[in-house]
Amino acid sequence: MKILVDAIPMTGLLTGIARYLRNIYTEMAAMDQLELSYITSNRRLFHSMPPLADRAKWEQTIGAVMKLPDPVVFGLRAVHWLRYEQALRGICRKNSFDLYHETAFVPAKLPDVPMVYSIYDLSLRRWSDTHPRERVWFYEFFLKRRLPYATHILTISEFIRQEIIEEFKIPPSMVSTVPLAADPLFGPRPDDHVKKVLSRYKLPDAYLLFVGTLEPRKNIDVLIAALQATSVDIPLVLTGWQGWGDKEWLEKMEKAGLASRIHITGHVPDEDLVAIYNGATALVYPSLYEGFGLPIVEAMACGCPVICSNAASMPEVAGDAALFIDPRNSDELAATIETVVQNDNTREDLVRRGFKQAGKFSWQRTATETLDVFKKVAG
Repeated sequence: MKILVDAIPMTGLLTGIARYLRNIYTEMAAMDQLELSYITSNRRLFHSMPPLADRAKWEQTIGAVMKLPDPVVFGLRAVHWLRYEQALRGICRKNSFDLYHETAFVPAKLPDVPMVYSIYDLSLRRWSDTHPRERVWFYEFFLKRRLPYATHILTISEFIRQEIIEEFKIPPSMVSTVPLAADPLFGPRPDDHVKKVLSRYKLPDAYLLFVGTLEPRKNIDVLIAALQATSVDIPLVLTGWQGWGDKEWLEKMEKAGLASRIHITGHVPDEDLVAIYNGATALVYPSLYEGFGLPIVEAMACGCPVICSNAASMPEVAGDAALFIDPRNSDELAATIETVVQNDNTREDLVRRGFKQAGKFSWQRTATETLDVFKKVAG
């Protein structure tokens, strides 16, 4: 079976979507009778997985683009996408593919090859105010014109599957759910290794941890308010790319006198991230909306207790292995933080349940079930 993959989301930083795609296609590459090809943003065809971007250059480029006016960025995105589609059709005319996997925001205009279109969530529609305007414009403009080209839709949680069926009024048989998993790299580490990593980043011995892009949907404001309200004097570590949007929570942090208790690491390499999970008292994940929420299972795989939102897909992913909070209620989050920090039995129970819950997910399962979908679509 010959599969062509849109590799654009695979070649930025190793955040959620890139991690998903690189893990799944690493597993698929080891399968028999599969021939994988990748098309990148520069419209080149690769027969092996293309590399990730250089982090410094990528962040510099994205930072420069973010400073441009929204209409300019929308126009640049649109022109780039139309050129990508043109190159894609040319590549498909010269080569024979059984299926095209669209992994980007919207499906491409590709009439002659069966297409599986991955939708990770509907935040660009249902939480549009938490995204840059130009991104929302691009999504809305192209989605309504390109969705008919998708033969089948693949998503990552049953919650999102039901949203897709409701939002686009499409038959349930057209949408399949295949869950994600923690990268096999995530797991327990020896104490001495963890201490070395924490020392390198100048992190405290005990801390709460947030992992994710620091953007509006992640709800950092409520996390800062909860930290201010809680009676326990424990630091917070924020790990992840700075993302977009005004960082009002930074001002709140300064005004509340919390600057000395909050450590911002930026995006860190995976091996360091594993150690940071291992060293945390708990992961606190108050996101407003997630299609899956990979940090939840990553933390669990590392033996890190989890506090997360009771919203969207997160209860589905966390099962009975997390403490759930209303993401709009900072007082509830503060009380839950106190429970986890002060109660050894609670933490031990969450760690035990977390290992069990994380063990329900694997990239081998994800790859196998995804390939089953591909085979049905390709006929």
